[in-house]
Amino acid sequence: MHPPETGFLTFALDGVAFQLRWPADFSWLRGYGTVFRVMDQLPSGNLCFGVDGPYGRLFIKYAGARTVNYSGRPEDAAEWLARSAELYRQFAHACLVPMLTHGPAGEGYATVFPWQDAPPLRPLPPSDRVLTQVRKLPPVHTLQMLDGVFDLHAALSAFGLVAVDFTDEHVLIDFDARRALVCDVDLYKPKPAFNTRGRMPGSPRFLAPEEYVMGDPLGEDTTVYKMGALAFEFYGDNADRGRDTWIGPEKLYAVAAKATQENRKKRYPTMREFLIDWRNAVSATRL
Repeated sequence: MHPPETGFLTFALDGVAFQLRWPADFSWLRGYGTVFRVMDQLPSGNLCFGVDGPYGRLFIKYAGARTVNYSGRPEDAAEWLARSAELYRQFAHACLVPMLTHGPAGEGYATVFPWQDAPPLRPLPPSDRVLTQVRKLPPVHTLQMLDGVFDLHAALSAFGLVAVDFTDEHVLIDFDARRALVCDVDLYKPKPAFNTRGRMPGSPRFLAPEEYVMGDPLGEDTTVYKMGALAFEFYGDNADRGRDTWIGPEKLYAVAAKATQENRKKRYPTMREFLIDWRNAVSATRL
């Protein structure tokens, strides 16, 4: 079987169409139920499914197929996914979507999570629809959302991990519960960590300068940078980060600005110090 000129083949599971570069066996999915959504455009090499069946609604992440936007080897993506399962197995937090099970599947590997009725802050394809809704919420709710994500990353830092490939695509917004959830920590690195790729994965709006330089150390201050960038997504312009575009509580601007300093020596060196200053600024704000 040969791919068409585009290099992509179209398949369907339970009437839901998606594309791959080459056929793959998904018969193992039948035991989980009916597929109602497929996410096939991810650059990670993962193919994600929404499935409804005997175990309820599930989010299943699979690596091992030749996906549209991944140029690496499917075996490598499957190996990364298997490694990430160990992190989910060892670490739990209220703002991290929990893993239910994991293991070999088809020609690759799968991790299984409860489905969240919560859209990502930046959906694929990119849109500001969710962010616009978030910015209409009262600050007391958006501050609660941010605090949960910040607290998660302070805990991950204490666990010995550096955030890699953290982006607004991985932050789910549960409008009913007024909370944010992180759904993907697959590429987070144990310390000491280094830039092994030149340009690390993730959105440019969340990449610290050291994530563009081969061999540079990636540390807790790298995680701090990403949390500051998330604050600017919520309350400012994450492209220029100027004070004149900041719409959040005034006292928080200085904290977010320090967290996102290009010169890493001027940033908060740890998530704990960042979180203390952030929470102090929140406490000093009349909401």
